[in-house]
Amino acid sequence: MSLPGCMLRILLIEDNPADAHMLRAALEKTGMPVEITHAKDGVEALEYLATDARSRQCDVVLLDLNLPRLTGFEVLEHIRSREELKKLPVVIMSGSANIEEIDRCYYAGANSYICKPIHFHEILATAAGFVSYWSTCVKLPSKRWVRRTAASYMTAAQSK
Repeated sequence: MSLPGCMLRILLIEDNPADAHMLRAALEKTGMPVEITHAKDGVEALEYLATDARSRQCDVVLLDLNLPRLTGFEVLEHIRSREELKKLPVVIMSGSANIEEIDRCYYAGANSYICKPIHFHEILATAAGFVSYWSTCVKLPSKRWVRRTAASYMTAAQSK
């Protein structure tokens, strides 16, 4: 699924317009093909992910923790509680370096935690590493998993 030259589809969940703009600019400056969908809060993000077709259009979620209406923790917990979304990679990007928050994110099922860089050159470097990792290093699950339940995988595995 993740091959060089393939489009990485990112759902960016960030309420701060300046942070969202800088992240988008940095992700697009990597020179690698990215498609970024921006949700301004947790409710908007979950509405986007609620449609099967839309959840299949996203390869990775980049999630801020401090969001209005629903927090990033609540969004993460919702994603992990839904059969059709639980395998979707979620990367937290937060300004907090609080170890309790970091541990809570991993416990709730985050795939990674990035402390938000402050300076634009750091944001560029972080974005480049993020896109490179999720585009070329990682093998993402096929989108077939959205329609299949764990039981159907178990049945298929047992019949082999």
